[in-house]
Amino acid sequence: MGIVLYLAMTAAEFDIRRSLPCPLAWMACHFSSYGTGLSNLPPALPKGSLLILNDRTPVFGHDPERIAQQLSKIATQFDCDGILLDFQRPDELQTKAIVEAIISLSQPVAVTPFYAQHLDCPVFLPPPPLTHPLEDHLRPWQGREIWMEAALEDQHIRLDHAGSHILSEWSLHDSFPHTDEHLHCIYRTEVQMHHIDFFLRRNEAQLHRLLEEAVKLGVHRFVGLYQQLGSSFAQYVAADTARFQA
Repeated sequence: MGIVLYLAMTAAEFDIRRSLPCPLAWMACHFSSYGTGLSNLPPALPKGSLLILNDRTPVFGHDPERIAQQLSKIATQFDCDGILLDFQRPDELQTKAIVEAIISLSQPVAVTPFYAQHLDCPVFLPPPPLTHPLEDHLRPWQGREIWMEAALEDQHIRLDHAGSHILSEWSLHDSFPHTDEHLHCIYRTEVQMHHIDFFLRRNEAQLHRLLEEAVKLGVHRFVGLYQQLGSSFAQYVAADTARFQA
């Protein structure tokens, strides 16, 4: 099986593109702030796209069955590959009822780990942290169909007398002379008087190797931001995707 990467686009990105990436993921759907249904449903999608629903707008008074019917109609109309529920509000009880209504649809539906534990459906995982091996990241979900986010990442870790800390500043330096093939990242170190800084980066080449390993470990699909991966990185996976679709 090759790498199957869906590039997630906003409605604005979809409108201005003359040629659309394939596979594509529509990431503009959310709960309406003014009614009981969904906003920003796609006007059209290429066959085999992924439909993403997020909960950036909190659920309030929405009918789970109506939401499920709206998604099912769009997924059927445009022959979508499936539906991804990118929900990040685990404490919203009403959202749980909506999840349960949607996973009963005939289309494949993936949910985030917040909701996946007691449901029989694919789970959508974030990318593995730069400090953790991929197999450790996937192990809790062994035996499940796994979809995973693909992303280029940076991390700054400081080690001092108090322990290790993740900092928000990134390295502006272009030199990352060391490679960790197990963690799929490049890195550099800076030794100071009272601390050591580690700057880790997952660039395009390392991300491609990560996805290759993930496929071998059983990950079925990947979803990445078109804004981040839609230009040069897509070339890394185009041949794999074409072989899979053929």
